[in-house]
Amino acid sequence: MYDRLLVRADEYQERIDTLRKCMAEQSVDAFVISDRDNFEYFSGYKSLFWASKARPYFLIVWKDSDAVMVVAAAAEAKTFSQTPELPGGLVHRQYSGFVEGAVEKVIEVLGQTDLRRIALDYGFESFGIGSLSLVEKLKDQFNTAQLLEGADFIWPIRMIKTPVEIAQKRLTLEIAHDAFHHCLKNVTLGMTEKQFAKALTMDLIERGAESVPWLPVRFGRKDFAYSLPPTGRALAKDNFIWVDIGCRMFGSISDVNRIAKAGRATNEEQRIYTQVRNMTIGTLSAMKPSMTGADVYAVFEAFAKQTGLGLPSATASRIGHGSGRNLTEPPSIAATSKEVIQEGMIIHVEPKYELDGGVFQLEEVAVVTADGAELISKLSEERFPEVLL
Repeated sequence: MYDRLLVRADEYQERIDTLRKCMAEQSVDAFVISDRDNFEYFSGYKSLFWASKARPYFLIVWKDSDAVMVVAAAAEAKTFSQTPELPGGLVHRQYSGFVEGAVEKVIEVLGQTDLRRIALDYGFESFGIGSLSLVEKLKDQFNTAQLLEGADFIWPIRMIKTPVEIAQKRLTLEIAHDAFHHCLKNVTLGMTEKQFAKALTMDLIERGAESVPWLPVRFGRKDFAYSLPPTGRALAKDNFIWVDIGCRMFGSISDVNRIAKAGRATNEEQRIYTQVRNMTIGTLSAMKPSMTGADVYAVFEAFAKQTGLGLPSATASRIGHGSGRNLTEPPSIAATSKEVIQEGMIIHVEPKYELDGGVFQLEEVAVVTADGAELISKLSEERFPEVLL
């Protein structure tokens, strides 16, 4: 059913080839990748053992070699051999032991060539796991080599999504939207945030989600702590229900926010809801390639002034971002963002207003096209969703 959403070996190979081209342009001899999302994005190699920090994984890409080295524990040999759709040239280099054994193997593999510039996947919104011992041993072994932050090489590749990545994202967004509205049908007064989060998680999994790593749930009015895990707070009449759903499929994560009210929405609440929804969709619809993140923010700012709501204090100067494998990725949609919007980017817009005792936020998502933007999220309801209890 989902075969069309699987990334094939040739696409992984294209990603590696593009990375090599970027490396050549900057005279980078080798790239050591240790962040899980970067590792899986370029290699296609997946293992559940990332849950353990004891035996790290590294991917080593050379500028002038077709070989790509996966440094993983010896116990991974069968996992490696049974993983489908790996790009050509991928080689498993095994190590024994734990972190120190992994670092020694990386040094051994790199030591086969004369290196002057080595990139690590650290830097802007990229924090490879690495270790201090890795950095120190790289400095010792290659004392004349320059160590570089590699985020500037990785993000120009990862920010531009392929048709498969866009289809993956569209599906995760649809599942998240549908699961939320289905679970609203079973909400009762006295249900806790934890209980609602559990029901929503089960619904997402039944719809095909592989995991739900991000799911804050808030019941109440005022004093919303958005990143707090779901609590034992019970739903009361006239509470707002706020969720931010991050369900994962095929490596892509949804990240979509929805709200509802336990009871009838007042006329003022309905007015604010409609205005926030229209601003969110309008901002995305006006987006075009070559605009900067600040340009897109200026579009939103103009909408905000027209409505009289002003700028949202809850989201400060950033009201959107990119996404893909990570919950948030570059670019930022912010007043100071100089990042350029490009065709193929996936952009979220999610201004958050805390007004009239509630929180109004309706996250929508679009992919940038050659001449504009196409909305790919299943749009929020036109009227404020009410749970009549």
